[in-house]
Amino acid sequence: MAAAGLREELTCAVCLGLYQDPVALPCQHSFCAKCISDAWDHSVTRYGVNCPQCRRNFNPRPNLVKNHTLRNIVEKYSQSQPTAPAARPSPVMCEYCIDSPSPAVKTCLKCETSFCSHHLQPHLTKQIYKDHGLIEPITDFTTRQCPTHKKVLEFYCKQDEECVCMSCTVIGKHKSHSLLTLEEARDKIKGKLQSEVKNLHDRQDDCTRRQLSLKHQESEIKRHVKEMKKQLSTDFSRWRKQLAEDEKKVLKMIDDEQRRVLSCIKSEADSMVEKMANLQLIDKEFQDQHQKDALSFIQDVKQLLERSNNYGYNRAFQYGSVNRGQYVDYGDDDYILLSQAHRNTTSQDTSVDLSTVTSFFDMKLNKYQKFQRSILETIAAKSRQFHQLQLQPFGSAWDRLRFPIQ
Repeated sequence: MAAAGLREELTCAVCLGLYQDPVALPCQHSFCAKCISDAWDHSVTRYGVNCPQCRRNFNPRPNLVKNHTLRNIVEKYSQSQPTAPAARPSPVMCEYCIDSPSPAVKTCLKCETSFCSHHLQPHLTKQIYKDHGLIEPITDFTTRQCPTHKKVLEFYCKQDEECVCMSCTVIGKHKSHSLLTLEEARDKIKGKLQSEVKNLHDRQDDCTRRQLSLKHQESEIKRHVKEMKKQLSTDFSRWRKQLAEDEKKVLKMIDDEQRRVLSCIKSEADSMVEKMANLQLIDKEFQDQHQKDALSFIQDVKQLLERSNNYGYNRAFQYGSVNRGQYVDYGDDDYILLSQAHRNTTSQDTSVDLSTVTSFFDMKLNKYQKFQRSILETIAAKSRQFHQLQLQPFGSAWDRLRFPIQ
């Protein structure tokens, strides 16, 4: 019933369709711009023109003022309907205009006849027609009659929220119910309609604010993501730079160890060459001793034996010892202590020792862990910021329209 009442309030009294480009008269009644113009074009009298609804005369013919508020209400009502509105019916014509039909401005429920403004004058001026009910032009009179008693609907029942006839209030089911005239009911429904329209506007404002909030949220998310990517790129770049530097240092340490070992091997090889040359010389002198007399042999052999003992295999050759207790600078603040145990000072170290590389990376692990913590902290901080930007629930912008009369 409420939806039907709303449609009736948004219906033009001339064409019985939803307002199309509605205009307001000085008496505050509204009509379709084309409908009222056509009605006035065919109903000009010496009194000027009148309102088809309240019959107020206007002389001269007033200018039509567009009713933008009513037009917006009609548009919102049309959008809220589940089905498209029916085709606009043709205007009701005056039944007394034979040669040149004119649009009717009123319908008499008692006569069941529609009149233009000219032929309506007897109903407005003669006493005999004073009890005749005049309504907006219609073609189907059954819509204005009680389906039970077939009488004109004259009142509005507040309890049942429907229009009733006189018999319904006396002998029908609406007996003893609170009644309003149709005009009173219309005014109260209009008030409810205006309140609901205001609520619709408020919900539109809420939607607009929510749209702005979503745009702001989108901008904030993009900004935070950009900051996070920039920070992570900086951290990873520093890490990659540090890894590249550490790679160079490790390769240099390995090259240094290689040069040290190869130097030891070359030194020992040179010593072996010198030793073999001396031994060959002593061997040759041993061979020459057989040609000497006994005294010379004894004296020279003793000296050769001493020299031979100096190059024998029972005594280790003394070479320079390897210093393993010094700090080696590999750049920046990285000073690695070569902590290998002191080797035999009477022999050279010809084995490859990579313990310094292990010690270097043991120390570097702390720096790598700092990079990891920095990256994790950046991601965690941005995650908390994203959590604060979560969407909040937003209710529906449309509710069912209902206009109970209080």
